[in-house]
Amino acid sequence: MNDRVTPRGPAPGSYYQKELASDSRPVPPALKDVSPVNMPFDEIPVAHYISREHYDREVEMLWKKTWQWACREEQIPHVGDTHVYEISRMSILIVRTTPDTIKAYHNVCLHRGRRLRDYGGNTEELRCSYHGFCWNLDGTFKSMPSPWDLPHIDCDHFDLPQVKVESWGGFVFINMDENAAPLAQTLGVIPEHFECWKLEDRCMIANVSKVMRCNWKVAQEGFQDSWHVGATHPQATASFGVITGQYDIFGPVSRTLTAQMAESLPFLGRRPSEQEKYDAMSMQYLTEAAPRKVPEGMRARTFAANEARHMLAQVVGQEVAHAYSDAELVDSIWYTVFPNMALWGGAGAKMQYRWRPYEDRHDMSVMDIIVIAPFSGERPAAVPNHFLRVDQPWTDAPELGGLGRFEDQDAFNLEAVQVGLNATVRKTVYLAKYQESRIRHFHHMASQLTGDTSGAVKD
Repeated sequence: MNDRVTPRGPAPGSYYQKELASDSRPVPPALKDVSPVNMPFDEIPVAHYISREHYDREVEMLWKKTWQWACREEQIPHVGDTHVYEISRMSILIVRTTPDTIKAYHNVCLHRGRRLRDYGGNTEELRCSYHGFCWNLDGTFKSMPSPWDLPHIDCDHFDLPQVKVESWGGFVFINMDENAAPLAQTLGVIPEHFECWKLEDRCMIANVSKVMRCNWKVAQEGFQDSWHVGATHPQATASFGVITGQYDIFGPVSRTLTAQMAESLPFLGRRPSEQEKYDAMSMQYLTEAAPRKVPEGMRARTFAANEARHMLAQVVGQEVAHAYSDAELVDSIWYTVFPNMALWGGAGAKMQYRWRPYEDRHDMSVMDIIVIAPFSGERPAAVPNHFLRVDQPWTDAPELGGLGRFEDQDAFNLEAVQVGLNATVRKTVYLAKYQESRIRHFHHMASQLTGDTSGAVKD
């Protein structure tokens, strides 16, 4: 086997598990779990990325029937706060109706079909700006203009159609299918694995969205493997385990674990110095500050973890911060919650990703990035969304720090993928057995909903 494209060692995940064994602290049991699965697809139909017909099938059978992250709870902290979540041709209105209750409605006036609210904000009632039809926050009908002219409307049964809504980890999820199974079925192992990281106890410090010239699946798949880092982000290869990542499938959930500043980085073809490892890692997060010097005889991984503990202790306290393992502080730990959410685990400030079709386009998408971090004292107000147009780079969002440079490298490739998919004479694209197993897993789950397996080649 070519060890530059397949993981070495006796089993998938062995590199990462070996790194965990040398951690300076006890590692959470979830990180020690190894669960590789061979998915049934070797090739994926190109039509799944470029076909309007396939996209329309996704709208009806996927987007209208799955749990999706719509907002964070801190975006609607007060009674009367609203948030508009749009996906393809659907618009959902999320409302905090009482201090402890969140409801969601189809964001449509029942009179003439106008979108009920154009944007979020606080309100005492849900009033359509076209003619003034009005509903209470709990969705019950309140009033209409000229009731004498609408005797055929049964006001006792003119409430807003509700959408299922549940919360976990500070995230608000919606599902448009009234017969949908509980959110817990979609989350799978997530609540158990994230128990030690408590995402509900973090606040938003960045909230950025960008329009991409590619199908939403093309955009999402660009973040489901570590393998691409070698070619797409060469500046990171001295610190990142490009081909030593661990890929796991836990029922409906998939995961990648990739060590930072690890002992062995075979993709590079040489052993970088500890300072090189640290400098390459720092490029992902720093914009102007010069990287610090790694003390002689100390591993870069240990040094970076100690730095992170020191910074985190100022927010959560020494005892909590110093209990976290090196892996939780410096590694890339990210899960996919089907169909379009990437949850990043670990301690400290962490990114969370989401991908959606842009408006009703099958060939364009929106990528959302929020960063949530621990806080002390009163919860800070949620930061407003910074929306980047299609021609704006991610680096136009300084709140992302050095991450913006990495996102621009990804965007450059992903938009070129969409161009290539439209130009190819092939009917399918190849996927690696292990390093792209999460993408295989995603398409397997999607095909169960859409029923479209045309062109797929099975193992």
